[in-house]
Amino acid sequence: MRVLIVGRQFDTGAIETLQRELAFSLNNFGVTVIALVTDANQRKKKAFKSNFINKGVSEVYFLDLPLNPNLFQIVGGVFRLKKIIRKERIDIIETGSESSSILTILACLGTNTNQVIGLHKTFNRKRGKSDLIKELIFLFLTKIRKRIYFYAVSNWSKNAWVNFSKSRFEEIKVIPNSTNIYIELKNNNEFKNNFFSNFNIPKDSKIVLSIGRICNHKRQDFIIESLAPIIKEEKIYLLFIGEFDLEMPESFTTIKRINFLIEKYDIESNIKFLGYRNDIKEIMSISDLFVHSPVTEAFGLVLLEAMRAGLPIVTSKVEAIPEVVPEPDNFLVDIDDLIGFRKSVMILLRKSNKNKKEISKRNIKYANNKRFTSNERSRQMFNYFKLILKN
Repeated sequence: MRVLIVGRQFDTGAIETLQRELAFSLNNFGVTVIALVTDANQRKKKAFKSNFINKGVSEVYFLDLPLNPNLFQIVGGVFRLKKIIRKERIDIIETGSESSSILTILACLGTNTNQVIGLHKTFNRKRGKSDLIKELIFLFLTKIRKRIYFYAVSNWSKNAWVNFSKSRFEEIKVIPNSTNIYIELKNNNEFKNNFFSNFNIPKDSKIVLSIGRICNHKRQDFIIESLAPIIKEEKIYLLFIGEFDLEMPESFTTIKRINFLIEKYDIESNIKFLGYRNDIKEIMSISDLFVHSPVTEAFGLVLLEAMRAGLPIVTSKVEAIPEVVPEPDNFLVDIDDLIGFRKSVMILLRKSNKNKKEISKRNIKYANNKRFTSNERSRQMFNYFKLILKN
């Protein structure tokens, strides 16, 4: 079996992380894996290829497409991809986004290559930014080619695609996202002391953590607005890990509102925007609580990672999140309930140390369930590929 995995970059983002782990593990099942990067980042090519080859990937190709390619660049990319498909005699191509899937569908026209598309989003959603034109183009292209198969990361994303595409329910396989994050909670005092010192955080502070791109549909402004009235009283330091998504125009409105709220409540010293970090595991290990407030979430991989770190969760109760986050140890709050979100945070922060440890153990046990492991996800993907080739 020869599998081509197509992604934009493979080094950041939930979809790319899942694809990278899949590429590294499929060769354990005897699969020949080839990776294709569509991005045009020249600086990372050598290190990226070396890393993938060392992990067992057979070959790595680059399309060198810009973030928003024009028509001529797209056509050129399609022909280069078609050449790679034929050269490598690809049996199955796995894609995880609309853009890479559209490019791959066009390149596969006239071939016998099977395409497996991961449904990692909510199609035709009612809230949050949605590119309906791109979704309709994607839908049209999936209808004109027979050798296209789908898997969804949650029952929610499966149902959303079925309702949007009018596909048959039984045609879509659900394969949950997975995480390999393991956090050792012991012996982290040195890191904690250094971190608190570097960011001028008092030792008796409570760390509330949020991870994700700073953008409109992640709603970091909602989190700040909800918690602002209690931040000083409860000695809360709110940490945001993630870069500002300046590619989305709506992000500027979110950033403006964040600045307004920080100034209004005079909490600048208690709000820390950390940007991209390579020590997320360590920061999770010194945090007291994880908060998440998106308007759309087809799975919520970061929530699974936070639970695996033993953190209690306060999150919006939207889309697939109830499939991922169990209650009552964690709190799922109605999407616009500022007061409910705040009260949930206060309840969890004020629990006794004994209760906190019990919640932590239960969350770790839940997140370590076999169905959420990378090995299990890779096994399910391999079996799905086998079934496709058999049929």
